Amino acid sequence: MARQHLRTLQLDPNKVETAADFFEAYASYRLSQNPIDAIGEDSLEDVASSLRVAGQWAMFFDLPRAVSLLTRSAVIWHSLGYGFGTFMLAAIAPDQLDRSQVLSRLLQIAEQNPLSGDASRLPGEDRQTLERLRHPQQQAYLLLAAAGLSRRIDLPLEFLSRFEDESPHRRGVTPIGALGMPLRIYWDIARNLLRIDGDDGQTAGIVASDLADMGRSYAEAIGSAMANERLWFNAASPVDVGDIDIVAIALNAANRLGAEIIRAHLLSAMENLEATARIPLELANEMIDMNPPGADENRLG
Repeated sequence: MARQHLRTLQLDPNKVETAADFFEAYASYRLSQNPIDAIGEDSLEDVASSLRVAGQWAMFFDLPRAVSLLTRSAVIWHSLGYGFGTFMLAAIAPDQLDRSQVLSRLLQIAEQNPLSGDASRLPGEDRQTLERLRHPQQQAYLLLAAAGLSRRIDLPLEFLSRFEDESPHRRGVTPIGALGMPLRIYWDIARNLLRIDGDDGQTAGIVASDLADMGRSYAEAIGSAMANERLWFNAASPVDVGDIDIVAIALNAANRLGAEIIRAHLLSAMENLEATARIPLELANEMIDMNPPGADENRLG
């Protein structure tokens, strides 16, 4: 199926593999200059970004390699206090998350006390995490991570649901993700997945519909990128051809609701999509098939 995706996108498989190799090699080069614990934050973010880009290309030809690259990237983002990193790890490598740390970060955004107070008096690492969690986008990613982890961790779901319902982010229009979707889309998905009284089938249908809308936005972004043929056909366009957010949202939803129910609703949602819009949803299904939720259930310590 991956090769079919590249035919749809009119991309040369060799150039796609070269792009993945380049970004992974660049990350390795940056890490070879200093031990990872001696690298500055800016450099670590550069490494994490390069691994993420390599991973999104690898999804089109080598899913295990993509998972490895994205996991390495997510570990760095998470260690730096970014909700995006927690979101990615919850989707593809939840066993690498620490339960107490995830709970602490969730409570920090739900209680709002440290976030609205003076963070300068906190220890350095905690202060940096809190500063990053001030951003609505990082809060949305963290809540989506909570949704994916909610069957593994004893989460205060009622508390989080109340926070979600009362937060102004539920109507937010701040752009988030490679597609620049309104924040409220991500917030709604997290809110639906964390409902304690929801019907799983109905929730899966809503999430799949939201992901189909994101697939349409993806197709528009790809169409615009293809207009610059020189960049596009050399796999050098400034666009995420493998959309990580769509894939990771689907994986977190599968972790929350079950693989079969999400796969079925994704397939149904794809029926009315054109070929390019289907690609990120099909990649998500392929990732779910490769590592079905529950394979390492209860490993989170």
